[in-house]
Amino acid sequence: MDRTFAAATLQSLDLRADTRLLAVCAGTDDWELLTGLGFTDVVVSNLDESFSPMVPEAVWSHQDAQSLTFEDRSFDWVFVSEGLHHCRSPHRALLEMYRVCRVGLVAIEARDSALVRLAVRLGMADSFELAAVVDQGGRSGGLDNTSVPNHVYRWTEAEVIKTLRSYDPTGEVRVEFRHGLRLPTADATGARRRWAGRLARPALAALCAISRRQGNQLAIIARRPTELYPWLRPADGGVEFNPRYRA
Repeated sequence: MDRTFAAATLQSLDLRADTRLLAVCAGTDDWELLTGLGFTDVVVSNLDESFSPMVPEAVWSHQDAQSLTFEDRSFDWVFVSEGLHHCRSPHRALLEMYRVCRVGLVAIEARDSALVRLAVRLGMADSFELAAVVDQGGRSGGLDNTSVPNHVYRWTEAEVIKTLRSYDPTGEVRVEFRHGLRLPTADATGARRRWAGRLARPALAALCAISRRQGNQLAIIARRPTELYPWLRPADGGVEFNPRYRA
């Protein structure tokens, strides 16, 4: 997790300390980040039970991000950092986050761009995340927390908007994006990548300052609609087509 990028994104929302937060695909890093930012009502969830002893028992929940057991709108905000790409269906996990949020969601994930695709072709970025499985001794950390390395799913802004609009066509979901650049630093990435990243850092930083969408990090901030589309109206606790609407 890039704590600096995630923390800056969360702090920009100016949320209250008692905001009810759910973190999915989460572990100790997420717990430390959220509590370090002062949040006092946090639930940490993951498929991997090995994280449960590392956080207070009252805040741990065993959850599959693609099929959360919580009721609709159970939390004010839902958060994930670099976890959706471990899911068999990242889109389904994103929509489950949206389903259980009352106000909005924050997702920090990899971004698809021409620069990133070039990095993959040059062997400087991965299509499949072997490092996470290696870090877990070859036992877990991959697809749905199995030992099978997951594909590194990278998002575009348009894809996020289309996915959320398809799920909730009742009003305009308010989506913001923040962009960042994260270069390889971990031992699992290999010495060649670390050295290449250090050498390329000034040029990449300059490029991403000019064209932020070439960065490899994407922060997705999605808030629920505040009003219905004009062709809809409230009805029996839900919505229906407004017969008075004229295009």
